[in-house]
Amino acid sequence: MNPSDLRRVAKARERIVPAVEKEFGPKARFVHLFGQGRNMMVGIIAEIPEQPLGTDDVPLLAIAQYDESTGAVRVVDREFKYREARAVGQNVALLDGQGNLRLREPNGRERVLAQKVGGDLFPTAKGDALVATLVGDGEGHETSVGIIDLKGRVKVLADGPGIDATPSISPDGKTVVFVSGRTSVASFFVTTVDGAEPKQLTNIGLESHMLFGGAPEGFVPPPVSSHHMEWVSDDVLRYNAGGGEFWKINVRTGQAAPDVGGEK
Repeated sequence: MNPSDLRRVAKARERIVPAVEKEFGPKARFVHLFGQGRNMMVGIIAEIPEQPLGTDDVPLLAIAQYDESTGAVRVVDREFKYREARAVGQNVALLDGQGNLRLREPNGRERVLAQKVGGDLFPTAKGDALVATLVGDGEGHETSVGIIDLKGRVKVLADGPGIDATPSISPDGKTVVFVSGRTSVASFFVTTVDGAEPKQLTNIGLESHMLFGGAPEGFVPPPVSSHHMEWVSDDVLRYNAGGGEFWKINVRTGQAAPDVGGEK
């Protein structure tokens, strides 16, 4: 992780940890930051489980809001019932444990935007919609990528065989990049808000057996989640590739490389 990222993480912990203990008690822990900048959401668990959780077990979260510019921490919901949360303009999108996506307005009114939402919430820069991973109706783990506006209208943008997930939308609101395993290797694909045919950006020509023994030359790692993605421009996405390493990818050309330093 480059020095600027380390400083941001350390400062966030210094501010959030005492606020969580004060508001939720000494056993509570913050475990997720959703988003970047002024309106990050904080996911909080009631306590650390005594036994390790299974891979499909996701502890439900209470939600707070963290303003990176001021350090202020504000409780959004004290109930431990959510999987994700994101700021969408002046509103807060809350995804509960049953896959119901709710929108809470500044006046406290709340309404259901969509159901069968799997997660990976990422709002538009204008705050008028968000992209997300959607859960299919059939058995198994098939997912698709869709865009949901604030009237609750859902449009599927990508639905290939297997998993399409982890979407992000460019600041100009035109381009949607996501991760798919449809070629057997998790790779970036790109589409548009109009639902253009998805185009593979990374790992073209690679197959899963080629990853045995280590990543081959030219392999671009997928993001660990949509929660740590930020756009440098309308064309360049910066993301967390895991292991403390961030990468940048140009969503027009597919060129990608580790982001090894520099101030943010």
